[in-house]
Amino acid sequence: LQLSKAFRAGSEWSDKDELLDVVYWGKQFLSLIIGIAFGAASLHGILAIIAYVAISTMVAQHFVVKFQQVDEDEVGGFWELAKEGFGSAFATFMVSWITVYSAMYQSSS
Repeated sequence: LQLSKAFRAGSEWSDKDELLDVVYWGKQFLSLIIGIAFGAASLHGILAIIAYVAISTMVAQHFVVKFQQVDEDEVGGFWELAKEGFGSAFATFMVSWITVYSAMYQSSS
């Protein structure tokens, strides 16, 4: 039910936690994709981490405010959306990024 609502613009969310669950799992999926892409593209360093944080935050904000047309204050404001699932999503990004980068660019000696 939540998945179909997530892909339908302007869905009605009876509970803010339901929307935040979708944001959480969306960030997990996005983090995996970004990690694989950054690893394959040989991006590294603090700039890659900053780029990940910016992309992840902006996509979550855009999804809630523009696509779902929900006022961000209804779900706790900008920072609530930014930190929703951030720790586990960041871990997903780091593991996928490092794994792909290491598999593609580290020589086995």
